[in-house]
Amino acid sequence: MPPAAERLRALLAALPVVIDDVACAVGAVDVPSYPDGPRPTSVVTLAGRGARGVGEHVGWTAAVHARFRDETVPRVPAGGWTVETWSAAVAERTADPYERAALEAAAIDLALRQAGTTCAALLGARLRPVRYVVSFGIEVDPLTALARESRGECKIDVDAAWSDEVLAAVASSGRVAVVDWKTGGETAEHERLHQALPSALIEDPGAAAGAWSTSAFAERVSADGWLARAADLDALPRAPAAVNVKPGRMGGVLEALALAARAEARGIATYVGGMFEVGPGRSQIQVLAALLSPDGPNDVAPLAVAGREASRPQRLEIADAAPGFGATA
Repeated sequence: MPPAAERLRALLAALPVVIDDVACAVGAVDVPSYPDGPRPTSVVTLAGRGARGVGEHVGWTAAVHARFRDETVPRVPAGGWTVETWSAAVAERTADPYERAALEAAAIDLALRQAGTTCAALLGARLRPVRYVVSFGIEVDPLTALARESRGECKIDVDAAWSDEVLAAVASSGRVAVVDWKTGGETAEHERLHQALPSALIEDPGAAAGAWSTSAFAERVSADGWLARAADLDALPRAPAAVNVKPGRMGGVLEALALAARAEARGIATYVGGMFEVGPGRSQIQVLAALLSPDGPNDVAPLAVAGREASRPQRLEIADAAPGFGATA
């Protein structure tokens, strides 16, 4: 039997979907952990056969969300399709991966609702409790981040200028699962961090692949920003230990599942990552994590918004009793 990601991709791609109408709402969500003020967001809704499906655009500025609403959404095709053929038609109208990902997620949600099913039911699987990390950007002091998230695991952007004292304190917490270099850093800096945090995944270190002094380091490297499509995995100079699967970056769930399937076939671990989703996109990536990588350091933590703290259990229990893709209305 093909791996789960390969089977899920084929099943979702073949789902029929009927689209009669489309709408898009643009707004912003006040998220204390977002570094640039309220997080701009938009949600596209596809309607057909008495059902609605939603997808979230993860662009970073209000202008790109307005352009999506005003220029792209009015041009999306209607009628009867499969999810895959509709997604291909959308790709002919926009090359922007965030736009394609939002629209494809909405089509998957709508198709599942029209079929009266869920991703798990389609796959004949169950949603397992999800291990997750809370992610902090480089603008947040790492010790402040660890104090703020006092119990769970974290993913932290790296600053090569961390002092030995800061690095020792980060390591002593025992709660850093992933450190993200954002494709930066020099070989000696990579190794210094790895020596302090030997069990953490080293995500997107700089381009010195193969120049490290120990094979143990290479066994902890994971790939994220290098991967905009599934075929990019084959172009890496060395196979990573893991890949961060991000539907938003890759233009949609189908391409993200193709990456996960390619990784599975090569014995490479996967985990699911987010792009600061503040709406339905967050519950959708949580579903993917529950099906594909429940034990990985998934960057899908519940999000705290202004006026409401996030509940952060040891593991996320993901429910999908109602048809659709994630806990969407």
